[in-house]
Amino acid sequence: MAVVAGWWWLGLAGVGALAVFGWTVHSTRQPRDLEPWVWPADFHATAQGMARPIDPTPKRILPLDAEESNLAHVASSAAGLGRLLAEKPPLWRWAVFTSVLLQRRNAVQPRLRNCALGYQPGPGLPLDGQQYSRLAWRAMNNIAELVKQLERFMLSPAFTGAFGTPENERDADADSLVHIANRLMDYHEDFLSEAERCLQTPVNADAVAFAQDTGALAMCPLVGYDEFVITMCKRVAEAQEVLPYAPGTVALDPAKLTIDLPDGLMEQILKHIKRFNP
Repeated sequence: MAVVAGWWWLGLAGVGALAVFGWTVHSTRQPRDLEPWVWPADFHATAQGMARPIDPTPKRILPLDAEESNLAHVASSAAGLGRLLAEKPPLWRWAVFTSVLLQRRNAVQPRLRNCALGYQPGPGLPLDGQQYSRLAWRAMNNIAELVKQLERFMLSPAFTGAFGTPENERDADADSLVHIANRLMDYHEDFLSEAERCLQTPVNADAVAFAQDTGALAMCPLVGYDEFVITMCKRVAEAQEVLPYAPGTVALDPAKLTIDLPDGLMEQILKHIKRFNP
């Protein structure tokens, strides 16, 4: 398992700094409208998946056999997780960790669906472009700080040590695994709150594209999380298939929590900020 966030959060901080300038500057010129940023196909596909719960059992080529039935499976319910923790069958540590992620993610699935709908303003007086620039600036700084905290957390000794050694599942600590998985999803909750703020704050008609694009940026961590949970479910399923026939330690491809900023999105945010803060 690995975490990959790159350094794009530094770019967010830079955008925030640029956004400060011009808030008190007014212009009588009519700003030129901007078309909303076009989502890349893969980003759009993952966002579409937010409208549905994640399935803990990926599609298989071969049906489950008797040997695999004795291995741990990802649990979609609290009762199933409790059985995993009590019985600790082979593969239990990865199944426990993934089960917590899956259950926490699916619990907020209606909120994720609302974010995937795009700009859906709530009640209240709409903000103008300059006012929304302030909100976007705060959101981008908050997201940048959360990404930094997430990187430190996933690279910490407490996080990596909870799984024990690769060769021995008995070295893993059940309480620690549940704790770090929940803490990881606490960050997901924070990212989700930022996306909701960006997408549900009402704005004037000429700032709707700005809100849509800022919301797309705020959804980047959520897209990364969804891809990570799906990949973890796949890795557990792959281990179920391989483990009965491969004695000793089995090495699978890493599961990465990757938070990418798609090409062109940062530049689009800068254009919006410049448009309303000339």
